[in-house]
Amino acid sequence: MLTKLEMPSYYFLNLIDISIGGERLGLPPTIFSGPGTMLDSGTAFSHLPPSAYSTLRNIFRNYMRNYTMAPPMFNLDTCYDISNYPMVLVPEVSLIYDGKVTTKLDSTGILFVFNKSRACFPFTQNKDDSEVVIIGSMQHLTFSVVYDVGNSQIGFGANGCS
Repeated sequence: MLTKLEMPSYYFLNLIDISIGGERLGLPPTIFSGPGTMLDSGTAFSHLPPSAYSTLRNIFRNYMRNYTMAPPMFNLDTCYDISNYPMVLVPEVSLIYDGKVTTKLDSTGILFVFNKSRACFPFTQNKDDSEVVIIGSMQHLTFSVVYDVGNSQIGFGANGCS
């Protein structure tokens, strides 16, 4: 667990990379650590630096190229109409943290279904690379998140919200 003097009531951790389809994006870790990465249960969707977001989104879109795109919803620009598909296969996405901690996201953290005609990639882009990175509740919904403030540690366990 990391702290920021200017935001003392928030919990930060060191995101070092993201993988999609088993392959790391390979971005410089400072893209996340420079502004800091906040774990925020009060924010639904994750907010990433523009360079990280565009790389992740473009790879995701490539994996999803056989599905029909739908118009954006709110600030989510990658949406699909899945009404004609009995099953939707999404690529595996994992968040990789310092300390050899990897959280493999549940499908709800990869594709959020508003309704059958609108399912969106629940990540969004910050205005610039200096804004705080936010890991939102959709990405840790299926984990039990433990905040050990006394020992300055954050833990992730199975069987969070279902």
